[in-house]
Amino acid sequence: MKPSDRNNKISGIIDAAEKSFKRGDYENAALLFQYLTAFFRAFKLGDHRRLFAEKAGESYRRAAEKFKGSARAIILCVRAAEAFHESGKIEMAKACELKAWEYYHMVEDEEFRKGGESIRALKIFGDYLLNNNNFEKAIALYEDAAEKALKYGRHLLAGGLYKDAGDCYQKIGNLEKAAHTNLKAADIYFHCREYFEAAWNYCKASLTFIRLNRMEEALQAAEKAEIACERGEIEIFLRDLSRICRLLSQGLLNEAEENWNRIKMKFNRRYIWLIESSFRAARKTRRN
Repeated sequence: MKPSDRNNKISGIIDAAEKSFKRGDYENAALLFQYLTAFFRAFKLGDHRRLFAEKAGESYRRAAEKFKGSARAIILCVRAAEAFHESGKIEMAKACELKAWEYYHMVEDEEFRKGGESIRALKIFGDYLLNNNNFEKAIALYEDAAEKALKYGRHLLAGGLYKDAGDCYQKIGNLEKAAHTNLKAADIYFHCREYFEAAWNYCKASLTFIRLNRMEEALQAAEKAEIACERGEIEIFLRDLSRICRLLSQGLLNEAEENWNRIKMKFNRRYIWLIESSFRAARKTRRN
C-alpha cells in the first residue's frame, strides 16, 4: 500500500472512531482506537500510540458503565485498564481495576448459570492480575471461576482455571496448594478425556510433591500420568516425563537422570527449572 493510501485509510479510521465515540457507540470506538494503537505501535510512533491507547481506554471505560454490574462490564473494565497501562495512565488503569472488582461483587450468580462466557470474564480478569504480578488475587478469581464452571457443568473450562491457579501457587511458593490444584486440574481433564493435559498436570503435581518430599503422593500422581498417556496413546515426551516422575519418587535417580537428559531440550526454561528443582529435592532426600 502506498504511503498516501495508508494515510488516507488511517485518517478515515480516526474519523470513524471519533464519530462512534461522540454518538455513544463506545465499544465500536474502543475497537477502532485499539486498531490505531496497534498500527502506531507497529510503526514505533510512541506519542500517537499512547494517545490512541488512552482514547481506547476511555471508550472501554464508558462502555463498561452501560453494562454496570454484569460480567460484560468486568471484561470492558479490564480492557480499559490494559489500554490505560499502554498509554502510561497508570492511575486510570488502577481505577478501572477497582471498578472491575466492584462489578465482580455485583454480578448475580444466576448470570454465570447462563453460559461459559460469563465465567470467562473472571478468567480474563484473573489473567490481567497475573500479568501484573498480583498472583494472590488472580488465584481468588481463578478458583471462584473454576467452582462456578464445575457447578454449571463447564468441566473443561474448570480444568483450565485450576491449572492457571496451580501455576500462580507455584509463583508465590505455595507448593502444597500448587500440587493439589494441579491434581484437581488433572482429574478434571482426565474425566473430559483430555489426556495430554491430564498427563501434563499429573506430572506437575508429581514433581511438586517430590519437592515437598512426599514421595508416596508423587508416585500416585506419576502413575496417573502414565495411565493418561496410555489412554491418550501419547508417545511423545510426556510419556518419558511421567516415567521420570515415577523413577524420582521411587528414589531411582540415575535412571531418572538418563531419561531426563534425552528429553531436556524439548522443554522451555520455566519447566526445566521445575523438573531440575525436583531432582535436587530427590537427591537431598536420598542423602538424608
